[in-house]
Amino acid sequence: MEERLACRLPEDYKQLVVTYGPGKFDEFLHVYQPGSQYREIDLVQQADVSVQTLRTLRAMGFTVPYNIDGTSEVLSFGRDDNGDIGFWRRRDPADPATWTLAVKDARADDWFEFEGTLTDSLHAVLSRRITVPLFPDDFPSDHPRFEPY
Repeated sequence: MEERLACRLPEDYKQLVVTYGPGKFDEFLHVYQPGSQYREIDLVQQADVSVQTLRTLRAMGFTVPYNIDGTSEVLSFGRDDNGDIGFWRRRDPADPATWTLAVKDARADDWFEFEGTLTDSLHAVLSRRITVPLFPDDFPSDHPRFEPY
């Protein structure tokens, strides 16, 4: 996958997909999987689709605060059931340890940034240490869980 994406992926992401595999967190969050047979959750397929979506949105006048020309500053890692897309913000594309996160609201011009890793953000959101204003008020549930597809 890393060769196809032309970049290394964060170690916590690799550990997450090996540990959990395909599924969703608390019936809402999906993390893209490398080499999935399903286009909707395949990491490489969705990386291309997501950048094209951002280019289209920018052409329509929406705010895209990241470089998406040439070597894109963002790489999608997942989505939620509302269509919001999660991105790694690749400050240094060659060093995934420096990557942070951003979530793009599917229905508005809003972005939410998280200064941490994917697993840090999942833990913070699911434990309600942080609230992502783009997510529904009833997320996460009182007892969040992971469900394989």
